[in-house]
Amino acid sequence: MSQLAMPLLVVNLGCEMVYILEQRLKAQSIPSDKSCKVLNDVIRTMFDPEYVDKLFAPQDIFTVSQTRKIFDRLAHSSIMRLSESSMDKLFDLMMMGFKYQLLCSTNLNQMLEVTLLHLATIRSIVETLPDKSSAPLIGTVEALVTKNYRDLPAGQGHLLRQSLLRFFQDKRVKVSLFLQEGIQSSLGRIILPSPHNDYVGTVTTYSMSGALEGQEKFKVKSASIDRQEFFVHPVPLGTNLYNKERAKVVPPPRKGDAITGPLKPEEDYKTMGDEYADRRGTGPSEFAYLSALLKVKAPAADNFKLNIFGDEDLAPEPTVSTKKVSSLAFSGGKNDQHLSDVMKTMKVTDGAKGSNAGEADLLDLMDNA
Repeated sequence: MSQLAMPLLVVNLGCEMVYILEQRLKAQSIPSDKSCKVLNDVIRTMFDPEYVDKLFAPQDIFTVSQTRKIFDRLAHSSIMRLSESSMDKLFDLMMMGFKYQLLCSTNLNQMLEVTLLHLATIRSIVETLPDKSSAPLIGTVEALVTKNYRDLPAGQGHLLRQSLLRFFQDKRVKVSLFLQEGIQSSLGRIILPSPHNDYVGTVTTYSMSGALEGQEKFKVKSASIDRQEFFVHPVPLGTNLYNKERAKVVPPPRKGDAITGPLKPEEDYKTMGDEYADRRGTGPSEFAYLSALLKVKAPAADNFKLNIFGDEDLAPEPTVSTKKVSSLAFSGGKNDQHLSDVMKTMKVTDGAKGSNAGEADLLDLMDNA
């Protein structure tokens, strides 16, 4: 497993998150001053110099749930608040966006181009804001990406791509935008460019004097495939697909998944039950150190709630009834005295004073930063 995968993973997922947040802030008519603060705070936290320095240090790639913890804290680093459902949707969109770009990038140079385009697009978004204070941080990350990956040997680049692909393995979420523009099939699979060329070479004929007589392209019948099973999206990889000003792409008609075949019943999409299982306070782990470096401030009083593609988060808060409710008293008879005696013998001590106090999850430190 490559120890250089984490920076590309976090930077590209983070840029995809900024794409989505910017679109949703506009779609929900959030005041410009609050939108500006959210985007700047998220970018400033994600590209904090101390955090970036640790991020680019060689390390093993995190699991999906560990990475999700980082972006949980990152998304709430400003006055914006997301429900768990909205955060699930946001993270799924981030994951599928970068997975699509990664699958279509066949070598390290293409992955590097995707990352630099991500950062350049984020810079252009910041430059349209009244507050451009986070722009210099983006330039620092661009320089680090170029320095660390530009001259990477081909073997290490291949290992890096395989490590990232392993991270996204079995992650398949249907995204309506991807379905509409031909990036995904009806079963949620990413539609890749064709791996074959029509011609494998050119036959050149020369005369006895060395003059060129003719050229003929050589075609192999065994390489003939159904072009409708492949599709190259015309927008460059890494482009902000959520930009409403972008021209929409109409894909060619497809026959369906004729090559891959139908999904098995157990493969039908659903968020994996244990995928995010350890994001809500688990025991100490090594990855918590990196997450703890994110400088997340305490929530401000003027925070607001953002809904990500759905209206289930907009349900009214439950009201508290003012009616008096009849109460029923149950007597345990002789058991009352027994339970009372048992409770008196219980001694509740502060667990923080035990030997494991120093092993508390370092993610908690982010709340006090």
